[in-house]
Amino acid sequence: MVAIIHPERVLGIITLGMPFRLPGPLGLQFKLLPKGFYVLRWAEPGRAEADFGRFDAKTIIRNIYILFSRSELPIVGDDEEIMDLVDSSTPLPPWFTEEDLDVYATLYQNSSFRTALQVPYRCWQWDYGGTNPK
Repeated sequence: MVAIIHPERVLGIITLGMPFRLPGPLGLQFKLLPKGFYVLRWAEPGRAEADFGRFDAKTIIRNIYILFSRSELPIVGDDEEIMDLVDSSTPLPPWFTEEDLDVYATLYQNSSFRTALQVPYRCWQWDYGGTNPK
């Protein structure tokens, strides 16, 4: 939001995991995304929490890094959740070590996934009053 509120201080923006969109309810046309797309699933309050609640923090982090290291997008059917797409025998990507996993798992065990879900997935519909992204 710094780029919208203080455009004179920001030269550019890089986003990871979510496409760039203007803030507010019309910034990204969610109706154009596939029905089972993870962004839509995790935007629903309580949905990701129920999905994640079946696992410990380390398993959730492992699953996320496995899922998002693949070439295809995680899209689920009506009776599935995002974590259901992970084959537990799949190894971590080579650039993400077990030590990395331990560090992230400890951090999320202490803080939960609330902010990680709120910021990119659930605040897209808030109106920040910005109209010009330049």
